[in-house]
Amino acid sequence: MKSKRVIVVTGGAGFIGSHLVSRLVALGEHVVVADKKISPSSYFSSENLQNKVTFSHIDVASRGAIRRLMAKFSNVFVFHLAAETIVTTCYDNPWITMRTNIMGTVNLLEELRTNSRISGMVVASSDKAYGKTKTIYTEVSPLAGDHPYDVSKSSADLISLAYAKTYGIPVAVARFGNVYGEGDIHYDRLIPGICKAVNKKKTLIIRSDGTYVRDYLYVKAVVEGYILLWKKIAITQGQAFNFSSTDTYSVNEVLDLVQRKLAIPLKYKIANTARNEIPYQHLDDKKVRALGWKNTYQLKDLIPKLISWYGKHI
Repeated sequence: MKSKRVIVVTGGAGFIGSHLVSRLVALGEHVVVADKKISPSSYFSSENLQNKVTFSHIDVASRGAIRRLMAKFSNVFVFHLAAETIVTTCYDNPWITMRTNIMGTVNLLEELRTNSRISGMVVASSDKAYGKTKTIYTEVSPLAGDHPYDVSKSSADLISLAYAKTYGIPVAVARFGNVYGEGDIHYDRLIPGICKAVNKKKTLIIRSDGTYVRDYLYVKAVVEGYILLWKKIAITQGQAFNFSSTDTYSVNEVLDLVQRKLAIPLKYKIANTARNEIPYQHLDDKKVRALGWKNTYQLKDLIPKLISWYGKHI
């Protein structure tokens, strides 16, 4: 009898990971979450996901811990999302950033390379892997990060594709823009910061000068992208895919959009203290759209829903 499939999600207790785990559970999958901790204020906790999955306390930078986890299963697919993701934290702790983001990825790739019981892996990358440019990124644009977080994502991305090409293992890489949605509790990010400021009636501090441009991509569209790459791994393996949106805005444009949508003034202050941020980022996602992925979510429609969610969970 064929053994039951197990889906391992590294970083599954984090913001995006929690939404992916929730969707996989809804699909009836046996999900194992590998993460260093569960925050009581996380989406993972608020959705009671710890009672719907198997949780394994794992640091992906430990090769032995990864090997012991994978040895428990005989039919595994991996979504690798575990990473140090906060740019300011990465700036202050570059060694931890490189260890987690690069060697954590290598550890999982090595397990996939040497363990025939693992059927494939989708690796989470980022638009930050492309580094600084004033042009739209396509999947063939050079990966040229030049600061700790950006370099760690460029490296993990390149290494993943190198393993796929060299060893013929089924690995696909997902590159996403600026992801927002319920459960992002990093309030120095723009959308969570706006939602907190509105609910608390506080002044929002803008770290940049307000001109930085990003793609704003709803987390559920991201999850649908991960699922697509997994379901079509026979086609997607060995390739990277950009995921974008039509919501490509500067910080100032997001502030204007929110104020128009809510019909209230936002109190904010431009601090202009951001370090090592990339001024312009926009991804071309024609390649993944040709596979059937589409983004039907728009920030202007989701703002009231997000404000409400944060009002209940802050």
